[in-house]
Amino acid sequence: MSNSIATSVHVQRSRLDEIGLGDPDFTIELIDIMLEDGLERTRTLRAAYQAERMADVAAIAHALKGSALNIGAVTLAQLCAEIDNTVRKLGQMISEQDVAMVEVEFSIVADELTTIKRDLTE
Repeated sequence: MSNSIATSVHVQRSRLDEIGLGDPDFTIELIDIMLEDGLERTRTLRAAYQAERMADVAAIAHALKGSALNIGAVTLAQLCAEIDNTVRKLGQMISEQDVAMVEVEFSIVADELTTIKRDLTE
């Protein structure tokens, strides 16, 4: 494993290594799952927001938060937690900007995960 990505800001490599149990193949599998699942969840988050289905927005944000925490994507998890808290606990609407911030952060996380995956296959 290369140390060049160990200082990643958006994905805590130590957490990813921990959950991957030090097994590069398993870690790659986890990355693939997060890339696919995260993309789908960000899309459904957007769709639920546009349809004003706030209960779905909260549930999707909550699920994405858990996935993000598992792989060490703390900023993404925090953004999702804020959405979940705003909708579920405070009973308030979120904004377009909230959804966009999750989408942008997921894109950054996906790029970092792709780099980590490439590093693990070398």
